[in-house]
Amino acid sequence: MKLGDSEVHIWQVNLDEVQLHLLSADEQVRADRFKFEQHRNRFVAGRSFLRSLLSQYLQTDPLSLTFEYSPHGKPTLTQSRIQFNLAHSQHLALYAVTYDRAVGIDLEAIRPVEDLESLVQRFFLPSEYRAIQADHALFFQYWTCKEAFLKAIGTGLSKLKELEIENAQLKVIPAEARSQNWHLQPLAIHDDFAAAIVIEQNCPSLDLQSFTPKNFPKSLPHPE
Repeated sequence: MKLGDSEVHIWQVNLDEVQLHLLSADEQVRADRFKFEQHRNRFVAGRSFLRSLLSQYLQTDPLSLTFEYSPHGKPTLTQSRIQFNLAHSQHLALYAVTYDRAVGIDLEAIRPVEDLESLVQRFFLPSEYRAIQADHALFFQYWTCKEAFLKAIGTGLSKLKELEIENAQLKVIPAEARSQNWHLQPLAIHDDFAAAIVIEQNCPSLDLQSFTPKNFPKSLPHPE
């Protein structure tokens, strides 16, 4: 797979259709900890697809890839220009791949939320609370926007109230991220899901491209 310097590739995958098993020893240990078979199978599919995907950009063996993890659990490849992030909800997964820039992606199935008001009061700023109260459908849009940004900068939910979203745009961001430019974009994935991506804007323009497993080169293994 070719990846241009300004490109950001976004892959959408149905984990229930992935027929791969490409896990490292520590990933297999994590898989074995799942109590429910469906959750275990989706974890195996998600990690295996990640390895298969990255190996195609790097033209290497999927099982040769090694990952490092930030204190908040964000994975990165060791000694590579490739930057990536992933998210999954129910059977769907999203993967973002780019060169030399921070990226975060988030995905949430739209569903009823128990005690929505207290949840919004706890994690959202007053302006966001008012917007969501006026239109409850905004909850998952705002949540995925905020979560994608926090994943891009590699921090945890403790920074949620240092980040303000307005009309699906970044209005206020944490102080430690203000030296960089950021691009936030909600993603139209499916009517039943909300999604967003945040990318470090370190070039004049970014080229976002969407893919599915059907775009895999035929000469390489893919989940069909």
